[in-house]
Amino acid sequence: MKKYYLSLILTCGFLLSSAQMGSFALSLGLPQNDFKANTDATGFGADLSLAFPFQKGVPVYLGLDFNYMVYGRNAQDEDLFATINDQNGAELARLDIPLRIVNTNSIFGTHAFIRGIIPLDMIQPYGEVLFGFRYISTNTKILDRSNDRRWATEEDSDVISRETVLDDWILSYGFGGGFLIKVSSNFFVDLRANFFKGQRAQYFDGNDTESWEVTFSGSNFDEATVTGDDLQFETQPRESTTDMLVIKLGVAFKI
Repeated sequence: MKKYYLSLILTCGFLLSSAQMGSFALSLGLPQNDFKANTDATGFGADLSLAFPFQKGVPVYLGLDFNYMVYGRNAQDEDLFATINDQNGAELARLDIPLRIVNTNSIFGTHAFIRGIIPLDMIQPYGEVLFGFRYISTNTKILDRSNDRRWATEEDSDVISRETVLDDWILSYGFGGGFLIKVSSNFFVDLRANFFKGQRAQYFDGNDTESWEVTFSGSNFDEATVTGDDLQFETQPRESTTDMLVIKLGVAFKI
């Protein structure tokens, strides 16, 4: 996954250096249709859009849009206990394992688009169609709350484990539009909205992860470590199509 994110950053850097139009925006994601009926989660995140002219002198652009939103995040403290026994089963010590469980539900989307702009002076309306994918996931991070970080597995960190509990790739397509409001010759305020149709997927929302109970399933301890494999939880994911309306407010620039 780290290699994937590094490749994505390098790709975005290359595209940004060769793009003719770019925008950065804050985004609000509102589930629609069956997705809305199945969850009341609202996504908050950021959006990067890079566009390239289809032909010189023609106000039509081809581009790529990247969007990341968190639609549910919560943290809870857990105190787990275990005993160390000798070979005869007699208790030698009782261990207190203070943990913090952080659950994050997120959606990452990448879409190709074609955009047509009406090149007016101060306000330039535009419309676009988009096609691509979204990656929906729930990730759990287990943190060590002990003063000496005795249970953490990473040096100079309080992280015991990170785990992707559930994830799914979704085919996604849609349409949208917005307005470029001119501030200077190459700088604009960008107001945009996109509606996406999304395939059926399984997912959790913040209400699900908030009610998770963490239990210890392991039996072997030493005084130095406890691993994330020793932690379990059970819950049933939700399932529906994943239509979404994404509203964006940001800035755009032309090179």
